[in-house]
Amino acid sequence: MDEGNHGEASAGAPGQVSGHGFEWGDLVGDLVATRGSLAAVAGFLAERRGFREDVESVERGLRRLRQRGSLDGGVWGSRVLQVFGLPTAVADRVRWMGQYHSRFSDLPTSLAAELLRPWDRPPVSETPARIWVLLGRASVGLRRRSAAVAGLVAQASVLATRAEPSAQVELALVQAFCWARSDAAGCSRALAEAERLLCDDGAQMDSADRVNLHARWVDQVAYPLNRPGAGARDHTAAADLYRSIPAEGPLFAQCRRANGLGWSLLKLGDRAGAEVEARRSVAAAGDLGSLRLRAMALNLLGAATDGEVSAAAKARAQGIAARLEDEALRLRFDPQRRRQSM
Repeated sequence: MDEGNHGEASAGAPGQVSGHGFEWGDLVGDLVATRGSLAAVAGFLAERRGFREDVESVERGLRRLRQRGSLDGGVWGSRVLQVFGLPTAVADRVRWMGQYHSRFSDLPTSLAAELLRPWDRPPVSETPARIWVLLGRASVGLRRRSAAVAGLVAQASVLATRAEPSAQVELALVQAFCWARSDAAGCSRALAEAERLLCDDGAQMDSADRVNLHARWVDQVAYPLNRPGAGARDHTAAADLYRSIPAEGPLFAQCRRANGLGWSLLKLGDRAGAEVEARRSVAAAGDLGSLRLRAMALNLLGAATDGEVSAAAKARAQGIAARLEDEALRLRFDPQRRRQSM
């Protein structure tokens, strides 16, 4: 799939309309549309269950399930999910909402939270795919600097063993981010788990997702090497790590590479090189259509330049952060904090 549209459905799909997620009636309706009739769905389900129930009983169960809305699906909900699972479009939707490197992260936090809310209920919440909804909520919480993030990550951890590999990597990266300042050992273990999964050729995941997740892993490993006051600062090692991200990879990864490398060069005293990388990051973010990444790139450009160019870049970055209602970005771009960190 094209990176800019990965996991995104049409404007009329569930999740695009505020307050509407995916209900049991939607699931049964999708099965009927796929197999031609409710009787055909019932026949297939009865056959897969070894005709422990006759077809007519199964059909009655499906009719009742169709009326359950977003309530607990009960016995028939469990049976339907066990046999059919979620439709591919729904699985793609919740994955997109839970990935930090998707454009869902570019929505204002209030809108993102509102769109996620109806998905954290049956039938999605009765499947391993719920981990993506929890990760999406955790990402919004991190942007808002909410204390609720720890609880969401804990709930997601319970689902990890049944989740797809990309969700396991996503969880490990979120865990590492949450624990970076409070639990150094836990952070290291989470990053090691993410690296293990990313290096496992048998862990099936979309190729662009793998590169983007790798870029995020690099960023989380390299960031402490550039952070002011860190005990293990090594700007050259950080720059080498960022250079390990493919220069011609997906646009998200290109942006991460240029942004991280730019900050490393700036710390090494190479302002000209940092400006080149900042402009590359701005371009990649613009081509991807990511406001959040563009704000980060403009912040780097502001640090790497002087005068009116610097002031304009910083103002644009701060303006984007405000419009995205992103408290984490706003604090990152705060001039007082920047002076304290130099």
